Amino acid sequence: MVQKLAILSFLVPIMSNTRKIYKWGSLEVEESLPSHTRNFFESTFPVDPNFRANIPKGEPKLKELKKSKVATQTLAKFKKIIGNNAFSADPEVRARHSIGKFYTEIFNARHGRVDSVVDAVLFPKSDKEVQEIVSLADQTKTPIIPYGAGSSVTRALEAPKGGISIDMSLMDKIIEFNPINTTVTVQAGISGPALESFLNEKGYTCGHFPQSFEYSTVGGWIAAKGAGQASTGYGKMEDILLAITAITPSGVIQSKAYPASSIGPDLFRLFLGSEGSFGVITSATLKIRKFNLNHSTKGSFIFKDFESAVETMREVMQGGFGKPHFFRIQDPEETEISFQMSGLAGGKEDKFLSFIGYKSGKRSLMHIIIDGDPEYTTFVFKKIKKIAKHRGAFSTGKSPVEKWLHQRYSSAYLRDTLMDEGIRIDTIETAVTWNELHKLWSETRKYIKSFPNTACMVHISHAYENGANLYFIFIKPMEETGELESFAKFHKGLIDTIHENGGSLSHHHGIGRLLTPWMEKEIGKSSLQLLGAIKKAFDPKGIMNPGGLLGIK
Repeated sequence: MVQKLAILSFLVPIMSNTRKIYKWGSLEVEESLPSHTRNFFESTFPVDPNFRANIPKGEPKLKELKKSKVATQTLAKFKKIIGNNAFSADPEVRARHSIGKFYTEIFNARHGRVDSVVDAVLFPKSDKEVQEIVSLADQTKTPIIPYGAGSSVTRALEAPKGGISIDMSLMDKIIEFNPINTTVTVQAGISGPALESFLNEKGYTCGHFPQSFEYSTVGGWIAAKGAGQASTGYGKMEDILLAITAITPSGVIQSKAYPASSIGPDLFRLFLGSEGSFGVITSATLKIRKFNLNHSTKGSFIFKDFESAVETMREVMQGGFGKPHFFRIQDPEETEISFQMSGLAGGKEDKFLSFIGYKSGKRSLMHIIIDGDPEYTTFVFKKIKKIAKHRGAFSTGKSPVEKWLHQRYSSAYLRDTLMDEGIRIDTIETAVTWNELHKLWSETRKYIKSFPNTACMVHISHAYENGANLYFIFIKPMEETGELESFAKFHKGLIDTIHENGGSLSHHHGIGRLLTPWMEKEIGKSSLQLLGAIKKAFDPKGIMNPGGLLGIK
C-alpha cells in the first residue's frame, strides 16, 4: 500500500523564516514565564538590570558573511540542476543553514555573528537531483553538509570550508505504509509531527519522540543516532531503523528491510550516527507499532531519595516482566526546582509530602507510561508499583505525568526566555552502567555545583537492563563580560568530569564538532583510524561534512 502526504508548496523565503535564527522554535509561540516561575528565577539567579537590558532580544542584523569559497560558475551549475526556486545564496538563508541550537551558536547569533557559513542552500525534490548534486560536488571538490531541520546541539552544521547545504525539507513523502509488515518507508526529510500524524490516523506510532520532535526529521534522527523520550519501550533509532537509501560520492547504498539477516556486517548501519560524513540519507524504512492513546497506563511515584528511585528502575528493567515505554526519574534538585517552577513549593501537597517523610531536597520523582494492550499495561504497572512500594515510594497518580506531557516540547523554549533575562541554561547527556551511575551523578554534580550560584538538575530518561542515561541541566547567571570564554572553560571541565567517571561521550545528541577532541580517548586510536578508512571508501575526496564526524577531515 503506497500512501503519500500532500506536496508542500515551495518558496525559499517562506521556508527560511519559519524558525528564528537565534532561538529555538516557531515564530508563532509567545515566550513568557508564569509568575511563580519568573519569581523563582529572579530570586535564585539575580542579574544586574542594566546588563539584562542590554542583552539582544530582537531579530539581529546579521554581520557580513564570509566571502563564498565556491566559484561562481560552480554555483551556477548547482542552480541548473536544482532550478532557480530551489536554490538560494541569500545571506540569511545561508546563515540559518550553518548553525544549530548549541548554546554558543545561539549566543553568537543573538549578536548577529554566524562565522562558518555555507555558500548556497539547495532544496532537492528527488533522489535523482541529490545524485546529480553529489556527483557535481565530488567533481568540483565542493563540501556538502546535509540539513534536516537544524536542531543539532553539537555544532554539526558549521561550515568552516564553506560549500553547499542540502536541505531535505522537500523530500518529505510517505513512500510506503505496510501494515502487514508493520513498517513505513519515508523520505528522509519528513518531520516528526508529519510522520506521527500519518501513523496515528492508521492506529500506529513510530515511537520516536525526541524533545526536538517538532523540529527534526527522520534523516536527522538516523544521522545523530537519536533517542526519543519513549525509547525505553520503543528503542533508539538503531532499534527502529530497518533499511536506508543513501547517496555517497562513491555511489548509492541501498539496503533491504529484512526482519533479520546474516549477510555479513550490516553496512547500512554505518550511517547511524554518521552525521552527514559518509553521504546523504534520502529514505528509510522504520518499524512501527500499533498504538491507541486510550490504552496507555500512566502513573508516578515519589521516593525518599534518589538511590531508592534508581534501584527501583534497575529492578524493573531487569525484572523480565515487561517495561515502561516512558520511564523517567528526576533527582532531588530537579524535583525541587520542578515544585518551585510549577508553584507547588510550600503548598498543601508539598507540606503533606514533607509531613509523611518525603523531605524537600532529598525526594525524587518517577514518571511512568506503558503503551500497548490494556491487560499488558495494567499487569506491568502493578509489578512496578509493588517494587516501588517495597522501596518506600508513595504513589502520586497520573497528574505529574500529564503535566509533564503538556510541556514536553515547549520546555525547550525556556532557554531563550532565560537568555533574555541574562541567565545561562544548557544541557549535557551521557550513558552509564548501573554500577557507575551514582558515582558519575555525584561527581558531575559536585563539579557543576563548584561554580558559584549554579543549579544542577539531573534526570534519567532512557533506561536499559545494563544501565541508563543521565541528563544534566545547568543554570547560572551569565558572565557580564567574557561569557563565551567562561562557558567554554566550564563545558570542557564538565565533559572531562563525565568521561573520567564512567560516562559515555554521548548517549543520543551525537558528536558534531563539539566533542571531537575527546573521540580518540573514547574509542581508541585504532577505531578512529578505521572510521577514517570507512569515510575514505564512501567519500574519497572528503567533501561530506568535512571535520564533522569524529574530527575526520
